[in-house]
Amino acid sequence: MNKLMVFLFLFLGSLIHAKVNSTIPCTEASPQLVRIPVGRVTVLNFPVNPKEIVPGEAGFDFKTIRQDLIIKAMKMNAKTNLFVYLEARRCFFHLVATQNGDEILFVRDPKEKNLEVKFVKE
Repeated sequence: MNKLMVFLFLFLGSLIHAKVNSTIPCTEASPQLVRIPVGRVTVLNFPVNPKEIVPGEAGFDFKTIRQDLIIKAMKMNAKTNLFVYLEARRCFFHLVATQNGDEILFVRDPKEKNLEVKFVKE
């Protein structure tokens, strides 16, 4: 019985701390907070390939691979701003290096309209 309780406690604890992929808006009016875990990387996934990235202070390492911007914190408690230029948009972020952070964030344009197309079989 005790082993079952320990197993349930550990299992439920891991579910609570699991990182869920989330979506953040691409805005230039106010920065979106992105928590970068020290010792790990965070991926910002954009709808198109970023044209340019302009970070503020040092403390983070950046790499782009197709539609992803990979960010690594180089030191604990590092903070900076980041502008990412897309084809016709500019996204504004505030990066903070923390112990726990985001894994994958999907960056989407709130002005972009998504249409769902349903095919009807006749």
